[in-house]
Amino acid sequence: MSDRYKIIIGKILTPQFVRFVLVAALNTAFGWMVFAILRFLLGFTPLKEPFVLAALLGTIISVLFNFKTYGKLVFKVGDNKLIFKFVIVCALTYFINIFGIGLLEKVGVNNYWASAVMAIPVGLLNYFCNKIFTFSHNTKPAHWWAMCSVLGLEVVIFLLTRFL
Repeated sequence: MSDRYKIIIGKILTPQFVRFVLVAALNTAFGWMVFAILRFLLGFTPLKEPFVLAALLGTIISVLFNFKTYGKLVFKVGDNKLIFKFVIVCALTYFINIFGIGLLEKVGVNNYWASAVMAIPVGLLNYFCNKIFTFSHNTKPAHWWAMCSVLGLEVVIFLLTRFL
């Protein structure tokens, strides 16, 4: 391998990025476990579809857990005031993931494989958005207005394509 490629790989595989990948694996396991436990417990209730409430509560708990683990373990920031920015990034990457899965389904990829394919670009986007926007001290307000505008546009497009 040439020195040029080693330099590029060294710039990508920083200790922070490696921590991000490891924490992402922890967060994924935690999120699935919370959902599975909630789904099991809510199965004993008279709810018609307990997985819906389990998914909602699991997502809320997981976002809070992810905020703390990414903030403390990956980016070394513990400011709880950044939760709103983190939620914006989560929502932004969620809709990009949904759109990507939908596009892959349109070309014949089933949604299980499409979800697996989208995990890598969405994970990378999540890392860079959190690094640049959420946990950075240099983020300009204009950047956040732009991100919120993109998110708003995504929501409108999502609603139009799903319900019209």
